[in-house]
Amino acid sequence: MSAKYLAGFAAICGAAIVGLDYYQQAKASENGLGLKGYVASVSARVGISESRLEAGAQPSQPEEPAAKAPSEEVRKLVCTTIGTSKRCRSSG
Repeated sequence: MSAKYLAGFAAICGAAIVGLDYYQQAKASENGLGLKGYVASVSARVGISESRLEAGAQPSQPEEPAAKAPSEEVRKLVCTTIGTSKRCRSSG
């Protein structure tokens, strides 16, 4: 089998899979599904959010400065979510 036939076969299989997935998503949607809605549903199922896509387009901001030592009297756990990771630190 030549590379052209293999590439054509892969393209047809990919188009069939995308078509069937679109059909299933449109059927599950109550009021139809446009191209933008389909792309959003695929992004949500894969795990890519729109804010993450926009963050990739914008220049990254420097990370927060190093945390200062918390006071000994009151310790409170403060958690921040950055992307998909969660960072926790104790603060006073």
